Amino acid sequence: GAENHVIGNDTKLGELTHALQKQGNSYLYEAHMHTTGLAALLKPVEVTERSRWQLRNNHVQPQRYEYLDSSDEARTTRLQFDWPNQRVTNHIGNKPWSMGILTGTQDKFSYMLELMHDLQKGNTTPEYKIADGGRLKTYRFVSEGKVLLDTALGKLETIKLQRVRVGKKNRKVFIWSAPSLGYLPVKIESHKKGNVFTML
Repeated sequence: GAENHVIGNDTKLGELTHALQKQGNSYLYEAHMHTTGLAALLKPVEVTERSRWQLRNNHVQPQRYEYLDSSDEARTTRLQFDWPNQRVTNHIGNKPWSMGILTGTQDKFSYMLELMHDLQKGNTTPEYKIADGGRLKTYRFVSEGKVLLDTALGKLETIKLQRVRVGKKNRKVFIWSAPSLGYLPVKIESHKKGNVFTML
């Protein structure tokens, strides 16, 4: 497990806990976020995100994804992957949809584990298809070199990556991954419409 702090424009917005556990022949990767301080007074929110997956051919293969937001039930999302038929079924509220998927497709949460796995193998420019919003989105990563980063664990050498969402130019996401921790992300920064949100 790991606890992270979510910061938006220099204001602490919440705390986020990640946990990964093995359950039988599958794994459960789960995150729970709750707002804190002034953000909690203005809008108390609890968000749970989880991905159940299996390791197939040395790759992460998502089986089921869930996103639960206590403040907005309409955003509740559940994805069920059917790999024998290369399809995924998504339930967002009361509007289910199904679509074909490609080998290697990830959900919005599992791709981070596959990224760590690819970085360990020396691939610093991976690209993933993400099942989200009724279509396959493409996340492409570009390495921006090594960065010595101050963290709660002290100074860590990291690789800074930029996540490029193909077809989207108004949002930038940067990820700092530490080789000494199996390329675990120790900082994630999202830039959107003039706002900067950071997870430490």
